[in-house]
Amino acid sequence: MKPEIQFLNVDLELESKQDISVLVADLSKQAVVLHYDKDEFRQLARIEAGEGVSSPDKAINHLCELIESCSREGLKQWLSCSKRTFDLGFSSGVSPKCYSQALHVDTLLRISAIGAGIEITLYPVEG
Repeated sequence: MKPEIQFLNVDLELESKQDISVLVADLSKQAVVLHYDKDEFRQLARIEAGEGVSSPDKAINHLCELIESCSREGLKQWLSCSKRTFDLGFSSGVSPKCYSQALHVDTLLRISAIGAGIEITLYPVEG
């Protein structure tokens, strides 16, 4: 069976020279913290929308809702981040011949309103 191109998930990637522990704790109430690391220079976090999110649009909107409902301190830490990126993950494959996923204009406006960006990650076919 030939591997198919498919949407995997959306990770929210955060980086800050400041403490982001409250932000990470706020988001972890309804999302999955895949990675949270801190050293003397910076703090990094990777947070996933979680199970059952079927499209990039739904995942991003779910994460936006979580960000918008953060505590005052969490929102302050959000603004301190030098990186606030939604990373859309896809596995590559040989079919279908053409594959696309759209983001609704309201989702793009929402991403912009909270000061975040978008990245796309393509994972290779394993073999």
